[in-house]
Amino acid sequence: MSLQPDYASITRDDPNAFKRFLQHKRLNDALGLLKARRLALSIDYGAGDGELARLLRLMCPAGEVVCFEPSAQLRAQAVAHIGALSGISLKADVTNVADGCADAIFCLEVFEHLPPQETTEAIDHMHRLLKPDGVLIVGVPVETGPVARLKGWFRRRRRVDFDTDAQRIAQAARGDIRFERLRVDFEGGGGYYPHHLGFDYRDLLRRLATRFVIETRRSSPLALLPPEWNSELNLLLRKR
Repeated sequence: MSLQPDYASITRDDPNAFKRFLQHKRLNDALGLLKARRLALSIDYGAGDGELARLLRLMCPAGEVVCFEPSAQLRAQAVAHIGALSGISLKADVTNVADGCADAIFCLEVFEHLPPQETTEAIDHMHRLLKPDGVLIVGVPVETGPVARLKGWFRRRRRVDFDTDAQRIAQAARGDIRFERLRVDFEGGGGYYPHHLGFDYRDLLRRLATRFVIETRRSSPLALLPPEWNSELNLLLRKR
């Protein structure tokens, strides 16, 4: 995503040790949904600094990985992090990637930043790129229910921003996100939400279900508890 990172890496180098643990765990949990599936070509949709692509190459050394990252700043981080690895290509867009080419598409920590139109476009892109028997793996934060209070408390200890407002946090904890999210618009059109607060994974599930079948739902880090008691939700989906 085209986000301004707060730290050297937005996926693995947070200064808080527990946040680093969660960052690493969400990548490993997403990869764990693959089980023993062999991948000839996988796509990291919103690749950030390329850490997931690096892990994919270690898991599937014979496979190719396409990293789609529209942000020039984050692509530069990916080049610095994985540029020397073979079998990985970095792309600013996916318009020239062949239809039905991917055995797996990963979309981690992306959908929570997308406004409605951009969400629909991303779902359509992934449906087009995925093989008929391929899998889509989605990871999103949970921002409603009890965990919203915990996340709000953690954020308020670090900064003051849109997502540290006590009223919005309390509203999200009640499962109600009927407040206007802070949106950043691009000069060329489109935009994104820089904050997680206001994202509702339940709405995303309904949108994904129009093009995909949800095969696996797994909360993280406490898989036996409902999503609202976890920080993350991981999904494995197949094309309808």
